[in-house]
Amino acid sequence: MKFTYTTLRQSLLSLMFILLSGWAFFSMAQPANNSPYARYGLGNLNNGANVRSAGIGGMSIAMREDSIPYLVNFLNPASYTSIGFTAFDIGVYGNTATISSSTASETVNRANLSYFAFGFPILKIRIKNERDSLDPDYDIDRKVRTVKKRTLWGGAFGLREFSSIKYAATNSIIDTTSLFGNINYQFQGNGGTNQFFVGVGLEPVKNLSIGFNASYLFGRMNRIQRVEFDDENYFNVKSERYTDVGGFYVDYGLQYALGLKNGRHVLTFGSTFAHPMKVRANSSLLGRTYTLTTFGEDLFRDTIVFSEIKGGHITMPWKYGFGMTWKGGDNWLVGVEHAQELWSSYRDVDGRNDSLADAWRTSIGFEYKPSIAETNRGIWAYFGKMHYRLGGYYAMSQYKLNDTQLPEYGITLGFGFPLRRTRAGNGKYVQSMVNFAVEWGQRGLTDKSLLLENYWNFKLGFTLNDRWFIKRKYE
Repeated sequence: MKFTYTTLRQSLLSLMFILLSGWAFFSMAQPANNSPYARYGLGNLNNGANVRSAGIGGMSIAMREDSIPYLVNFLNPASYTSIGFTAFDIGVYGNTATISSSTASETVNRANLSYFAFGFPILKIRIKNERDSLDPDYDIDRKVRTVKKRTLWGGAFGLREFSSIKYAATNSIIDTTSLFGNINYQFQGNGGTNQFFVGVGLEPVKNLSIGFNASYLFGRMNRIQRVEFDDENYFNVKSERYTDVGGFYVDYGLQYALGLKNGRHVLTFGSTFAHPMKVRANSSLLGRTYTLTTFGEDLFRDTIVFSEIKGGHITMPWKYGFGMTWKGGDNWLVGVEHAQELWSSYRDVDGRNDSLADAWRTSIGFEYKPSIAETNRGIWAYFGKMHYRLGGYYAMSQYKLNDTQLPEYGITLGFGFPLRRTRAGNGKYVQSMVNFAVEWGQRGLTDKSLLLENYWNFKLGFTLNDRWFIKRKYE
């Protein structure tokens, strides 16, 4: 039995640090949605799936990135044991949405960095088994068949958008009593939270992998509400609430891969889990009266409320999910998964639930890659080397307003554009890929004074594989 340890070249540490610092700044600088429902809870949640998963309905629980190109499935840390070479994965997305009420509609657009992650094998094991001489991989001279190296310990780290807030809405009310005149309510918000994670995956028993992500959630959520009167005899009121989040969070994953048809097919079962955790947060509330200058600027008159909470916390909810995929070699994959998040247990710094309810999501997806030899050249041969993806989902979101929980559903389409393969020694190859996914979805409804969102998400990902590690063997 041989163990292979890997150590990262010193020069690459500097490169990784520069990439991390630059992208972290970019991620925090640009919130990425325009949904009015981001007024509640932590804002709009980013499901965070890599762009490959985004093309197959967002599935991730039972996805193992066990063939080139290797991607980083950071939503289930048990999958880190399937990474064969160092993988750098980055994703960006653009969004266009039409937000409609029963009387009007508006179109908004945004774009942002979604995530970046590094994944790498840490410890591998090579096992030699006696095989029948009719085995096509049988070595006649050595009378053994060398099984592919198996990753016993894999790791990953990265940064992703966890939630985002970016909205502006106005509601005008006509006072029929004529005491105040017309009243305009304005709601604004920006900011969000980011997740820096470090995770490991272990395979204590062959085919069974477990893992966890230790994360640091951080960011600022800003929400502003204004009440403005047409009657100049009344002062307007502006309230500003700022919440700074900075605390630790842990989630877990498990996967079991069952080989079928002499290993040509693989049936994978997966599950994820996160228990409620109190994440440190501070909050401040400032309420002031004001009038508007001739230039439309705020002229503050008096402070009517000011409060601070130092050393508080927000309570993250229970989360769990399970899924299954069936993979036929490197040619096709089909799967289904279901996940639940019990947001009814969420509490903000003030101990409020903030109109949230238990949410769930069911996804299905399919991926296909034609059987075209890698040595074939030409445009038609390239189409035969591409990956084609299709998926869909139905969900009940965490938002419950006017006694109505908002439904959400959508369909997804994705493509993988492989780049040139290069040899990595020992009969292995590395390959990078450009992934693209498009998603059409709908959330909410126009009944009961609610809003309906029709949106298109366009996601672009770059996956780079390389041998960035020096291997040292110990007999």
